[in-house]
Amino acid sequence: MFKFLKRNERKANFDRKILRKNDISLLTLDERWNSLFANTEKTPEIVASENKIMELLKEQSRFIEESKENSALKKDLMGKIITLTTEVFDKNNEAAKKEMQECEKEIKRINERAGVLQEGLDNIPDLIKEANLELLEHTVNQVYFKIRANQKRVAELEHLIEETRTKLKEYIDEKESLSEDYTEIYSWFHDLLGGEELEKLDKEFFGGQP
Repeated sequence: MFKFLKRNERKANFDRKILRKNDISLLTLDERWNSLFANTEKTPEIVASENKIMELLKEQSRFIEESKENSALKKDLMGKIITLTTEVFDKNNEAAKKEMQECEKEIKRINERAGVLQEGLDNIPDLIKEANLELLEHTVNQVYFKIRANQKRVAELEHLIEETRTKLKEYIDEKESLSEDYTEIYSWFHDLLGGEELEKLDKEFFGGQP
C-alpha cells in the first residue's frame, strides 16, 4: 500500500490530556486502522502496543467472567447457609455448624476476591485507553509521517515529469524540424549533383551513411 523512501525519524508529540478527552476508537478493532497494514509492515513498537491492548482485553474478560462465577457461587452459598440455620441454631448440629463455617469462609474469600476484581475492572479501561493512545502515536510515526513524506516526493516527481514532458516535446519538434530540413536539402543536392556524385561524397565524408 505504501512504499516508503526512507525511515522518517520524526516522532509524534501528542498532548495526552487532550487526546483522552477525544472519543478515539479502539484501534485494534477498527477496520480502517487494520487496513493501513495490509501491505505495510508493523514496527516492533506497534506490535508491542497491539499485544498490550489484546492482553488487557483478555484480562478484562477474565475478570468479568470470574466475577459472574463468584456472584453465582456466593448466591448458592448464601442459600445453603439459610437452609442450615435450623440445624445449626435449633438442633445444635455440629456437622451443620462445620458446613456453615465452611460456607462463611468461602463467602469471605469471594468478597475479598470481589474487591480485587472490581479494582482491576475499574483500572483496566484507563490502561486500555493509554495503550490505545500509545498505539496511535506509533501508528502516526510509522504511517502518517511517511505518507506525508511520500506526498512531498510525489509532488517532486510530478514536477520532474512535467519538465521531462516539456523537454521531450522540444526534442520531438527539433527532430522533426531537422528531418524536414535534411530531406529537402538532400533532395536538392541529389537533383543538382546526381545520385552517383552524392554517393561518392557520402562515402568520403560519412562512410557511406547519408
